[in-house]
Amino acid sequence: MVEAYVTQEFVDKIIQATRGSVFDLSGSLFLAFNAPILLIAILAVAHLIISGVEDFDKKSIKKPGFRLWTFPVLVDGPFGVVSAAEFIGIIFFVVFVIWAMYAYTLRNLNLFTEFEVPDLDKGRFLLEMTGLRMGMLGLLCLIFLFLPVSRGSLLLRLIDIPFEHATRYHVWLGHLTMMLFTLHGLFYVIAWAMKGTLVKEVLEWKRVGIANLPGVISLLAGLCMWVTSLHPVRKDYFELFFYTHQLYVIFVVFLALHVGDFVFSIVAGVIFIFMLDRFLRFCQSRTTVDVLSAKCLPCGTVELVLSKPQSLRYNALSFIFLQVRELSWSQWHPFSVSSSPLDGKHHLAILIKVLGKWTGNLRDSILSMPETEQSKVTKTTITASVEGPYGHESP
Repeated sequence: MVEAYVTQEFVDKIIQATRGSVFDLSGSLFLAFNAPILLIAILAVAHLIISGVEDFDKKSIKKPGFRLWTFPVLVDGPFGVVSAAEFIGIIFFVVFVIWAMYAYTLRNLNLFTEFEVPDLDKGRFLLEMTGLRMGMLGLLCLIFLFLPVSRGSLLLRLIDIPFEHATRYHVWLGHLTMMLFTLHGLFYVIAWAMKGTLVKEVLEWKRVGIANLPGVISLLAGLCMWVTSLHPVRKDYFELFFYTHQLYVIFVVFLALHVGDFVFSIVAGVIFIFMLDRFLRFCQSRTTVDVLSAKCLPCGTVELVLSKPQSLRYNALSFIFLQVRELSWSQWHPFSVSSSPLDGKHHLAILIKVLGKWTGNLRDSILSMPETEQSKVTKTTITASVEGPYGHESP
């Protein structure tokens, strides 16, 4: 309880110091919750520019060293291989969630003494207050939800965790966040049903304060993403998972309409970082690359040789996302770069094993071309775009 009081006192000081600004209370709350993340991101830019890319060949390693972000602590569990740095982060997050639930529970119990609630309304009051706390805790978890899926995240690059490793945390954070938001909505629905105003409350859309109907829409969009992201569905119906996951736009927009600008400012900074990453990826993916050659090897593997953009620098651990517009405008598939960075400055090669529908269509389209076209593919035959590279930046 002391920690909660200290935290609230710290937030109150920030609000009092900035409430006279043009952004008023929303700006103060934004500063309290997002300034540390944005400051770390800005410092990460300077650190990555100054440090540059490490030259592994010039480094003389005399003895093995201990590094928190590479030393494995757990090798078999729900998170796969977990390094020491990741393990410390998991422990801190678990402690944070437990502390927040404990503080919110004490706050709910203290409300009974602060407000004179009739005995008949105590159950409904407790349900509404518990639902409110679940929603706030889900909102705090939402802060961490968007960080692992920012492919070019400066924060992930700073601690040298590739996004394909960090997506597992996005999966578990998604389960936790949606579980909290579902309980948030469920507790309110039960309380409204006990009160006899369920339909009226669900359809209510206030201009000032909490708007219930946008919250219902946001929760339904989140439930669609949650159900289709479960492992059995994602494994057998990946396209269904992919397309329904684009509902995150509706989820975020109606969440903002539900809670208002004051509360939404808690997660606005992290969502801004994610949208900035998404915008930069969109700008990169709009540029097409020339397919220098495309052929099917005797083993059935497809080899594509692409022209390399000057800004694309990769190493032996890198992989790229490839789009072929003749097959699909929305599908991007990851492939490791098979050519060495020393092979040439103007091209890169990838080997594609035919396993699914998209790769099968790519093989069929190449086999349908005359052999003369396979050795030198024209722009009108295959239109390819490249996004990346991704993976560890240093050997």
